[in-house]
Amino acid sequence: MYDLHAGTGSGSITVHELLHGVTLTLYDLTFHDELVLDFDLTSDYFELEYCLDGLMRLEERTTGATVFGANELSISHSRASAGRLVRPAGQRYRGVSIAARREATTVFFGSLGAAAWEESVEEMSAELRDAHYLGRQAPPELAAAFADLFTCALPARFRVLYLESKVMEILARIVAGADSPRGPAQPPMAEYEIERIRRVPQMLMENLHEQHTGESLARALGLSPKRLNHGFKQLYGDTVFSHHRNECLRRASMLLVETDLSVAAVALRSGYSSPSNFCYAFKKRYGQTPRQYRAARTPAGVRGAHS
Repeated sequence: MYDLHAGTGSGSITVHELLHGVTLTLYDLTFHDELVLDFDLTSDYFELEYCLDGLMRLEERTTGATVFGANELSISHSRASAGRLVRPAGQRYRGVSIAARREATTVFFGSLGAAAWEESVEEMSAELRDAHYLGRQAPPELAAAFADLFTCALPARFRVLYLESKVMEILARIVAGADSPRGPAQPPMAEYEIERIRRVPQMLMENLHEQHTGESLARALGLSPKRLNHGFKQLYGDTVFSHHRNECLRRASMLLVETDLSVAAVALRSGYSSPSNFCYAFKKRYGQTPRQYRAARTPAGVRGAHS
């Protein structure tokens, strides 16, 4: 396990060496500043990357660029690839990487043999194969298998055996899923789409008491509602209005601690016209009423100012 240096960020990277030199890496980290990594990989390199939470930007010279986000799986090409990986500042990322020389993965296909991978994943059309490299949503059973890698509580002596079995399950599910009918691939986001979608949180916070809808926001940005919703989920790992509600409550939590505004005034400045609705939402989010939250975080000498 490697802990991130405090000056760089927070979190850790855990590396497990499995059969035949296959490396399983678990990421849980947040960088203080944007991190840019250039890569230049040979055709012998094999990697699966799955994102549980957070996001990163992938720019590949041949395939294109995308924002890789929550519950997306990327399957490396069976050819040389080069490009850039960008991890944004302040964005927590939890993910899984399974990497090896391509021939080393043979053991994880058991009696089926690695030919199963070639006949399913590698035989996809170029468009669909590129879409899998840039990131596709993982079905629930595959997402659960990746999540299990983070929660294994077996003793160290048996942990690797469990992890190897999970890698085998993951590969089996990917191969089986490649034979299932699929809808059209969602095209990667263009730079102008990313730039416009990034305006949404600020637009909502600057106009807290306006009645926004997904359609009105999409119209203001010049995007379709479907493209806005898909892109926002990729960038922020949440829906537009769920993210906005959390940001409003985060603002409220700061106002409660940093000002002596009444609870009703904090509610109004956080987008709530009804103090009772605000108190209900705040307690649901933080497990305390606004007054309890303020009292727990305010020095005893100045609590009287917050009555």
